[in-house]
Amino acid sequence: YNEYKSYLRPMENLRIGFLGAGNMTQAIAGGMIAAGVVKPAQISASARTEGGLDGVRKMGISGSNDNLEVVRDNNVIVLSVKPHILPGVLEEVKECFRVDQLVISVVNMTTNKQIEDMIGIDVAVMRTLPNTPVRVRAGVIVAYPGTHCTPSHTELCSKLFQPLGLFSVLPSEDLINIASGLAGSSPAFLFMMVDAMADAGVRMGLPRKVAESLAAKAMEGSAKMVIESGEHPIQLANNVCSPGGTTIEGVYRLNRAGFKGTVMDAVIGSVEKSQGKPMNYNY
Repeated sequence: YNEYKSYLRPMENLRIGFLGAGNMTQAIAGGMIAAGVVKPAQISASARTEGGLDGVRKMGISGSNDNLEVVRDNNVIVLSVKPHILPGVLEEVKECFRVDQLVISVVNMTTNKQIEDMIGIDVAVMRTLPNTPVRVRAGVIVAYPGTHCTPSHTELCSKLFQPLGLFSVLPSEDLINIASGLAGSSPAFLFMMVDAMADAGVRMGLPRKVAESLAAKAMEGSAKMVIESGEHPIQLANNVCSPGGTTIEGVYRLNRAGFKGTVMDAVIGSVEKSQGKPMNYNY
């Protein structure tokens, strides 16, 4: 892959094309631009409609309705469409792929081998799972290299994603489905938690914006303590709970409502959905 290595360094030679221009594309591209990994002029994205390109164009990214153009004109191709749309998109563009390209997939529930088979040539495919906080460079990105990936491909993927948060290459592709439920879906759960806490603050008299800021900052600080202190999360929780105090009263009410089991069930359900298991809602 000599030609490939020639554009690995310098990064200024890199051209990244996103097939899909939705929320995940905007989160990844926005994070890369904010981190200085690439400039907006190095990125292009495609969508089926002009309206679908509004978001990326506001970021200074070139938008196109031509998927073939995006694959032809870039040396890193990011697959960023819904799983049920991907086969049709790859069928349309598969003749345009080259063996010197790197294909990065952020498509859930789709393996490296499935993508390799749909493309039909020995192109390097790297399956990844980023979550939306990559937009603010506080994301989680897990990856697993496909059959034709070399260490140089993994190095390039790391250069692109490491500035956006915690980047990890997993030891098994199967673990991506678990990471999907834990880190990929969980921002939605945490946003809901912030909203619920803010609603409680408003219910008790705080202005909405103040309540939202307090709840979000409390969550940010608590997460930072888990990461930096090395203490078990339950120990950190216990440290806040004085005997007979206000916090243990709130903890009691959460436990009485089945808080931990509900959160675990949400993560497990998201994992099982990623694994393609049938959903059973008969509780």
